[in-house]
Amino acid sequence: MAKRKITKWSPPYRGEAYDPPEFDLIRYEKAGPIGRIVLNSPEKRNPIGYERLLQIEMAAKLMELDDEIKVIIIKGDGPSFCSGYDITPAKPGEEPRNTPSGGYIHPDRDPLWQSYDHEHLRVFFTLWDLQKPVIAQIQGYCLAGGSELAAFCDVRVVAEDAKIGWPVGRTWSPGNVQFMPWLVGLTKAKYYMFTNEPMDGIEALRCGWASEAVPAAELEARTEALAAQIALTPTDLIMLTKRSINRQLEIQGFRTGMYSSAEFLALAGRRLSTEREGDEFSRRAREHGLTAALKWRDEQLGMNYQTKKG
Repeated sequence: MAKRKITKWSPPYRGEAYDPPEFDLIRYEKAGPIGRIVLNSPEKRNPIGYERLLQIEMAAKLMELDDEIKVIIIKGDGPSFCSGYDITPAKPGEEPRNTPSGGYIHPDRDPLWQSYDHEHLRVFFTLWDLQKPVIAQIQGYCLAGGSELAAFCDVRVVAEDAKIGWPVGRTWSPGNVQFMPWLVGLTKAKYYMFTNEPMDGIEALRCGWASEAVPAAELEARTEALAAQIALTPTDLIMLTKRSINRQLEIQGFRTGMYSSAEFLALAGRRLSTEREGDEFSRRAREHGLTAALKWRDEQLGMNYQTKKG
């Protein structure tokens, strides 16, 4: 995929222009007071990996510096918002780029501390701490890591037929970043995480996960209208409003709880059941491909997800 050259841009308080990075895993768009970060791999339903997360973070920070931008929208090209972390197995002899086995700091120490998710949390908290509001525009699949990305946005506008889910709860993860109790309450969080059944947009709105749910055909127009409405508020005022609201959860322990959940994920990787039986899903993904492994998982574990292309 050809890299997109970002036009030279100078923040008003800096004396010289500079070239922002060339983004290839996202599109960086700006239209008046609205900035857009677009995940641009629709053929794979826009999965996120380490490199794409870093590009999301950098784009968000550039938009934070741009005084013309008042609101940021994160969205996905094609039929889905984000299918989760890219768990495509590495080819023989290839270093993994997106999976936990690739490591981020040191391969011997990373599993002990779950550096994989601590690093993702650092990116997510960049959105959380950003001085400007961030809206997630969600259609189609919003799964696993995609639901984490959306959860750290300030507002979630969801298509009524979207599928928000945590399919990895049957094979790997007790919750990489356990945000669900904070958004929907204890009882709904347990139901969602125990069954791993996806919510549609209407249910996501009902239980408090979504800010709005609209027909899929109206999603983009409604998100843009909402962003334009929010953009009328001065940035310094909305920054204080956002931080005042966020601080309420932080006082209750939200930030500590997020990092604690990453440590529980590290423990999940050392489960006795995995040691006794092995990781059948990963084995099938390596030997037969990810699509075949997903099909096996959905059939064997009674999961309500489609793995067909499209």
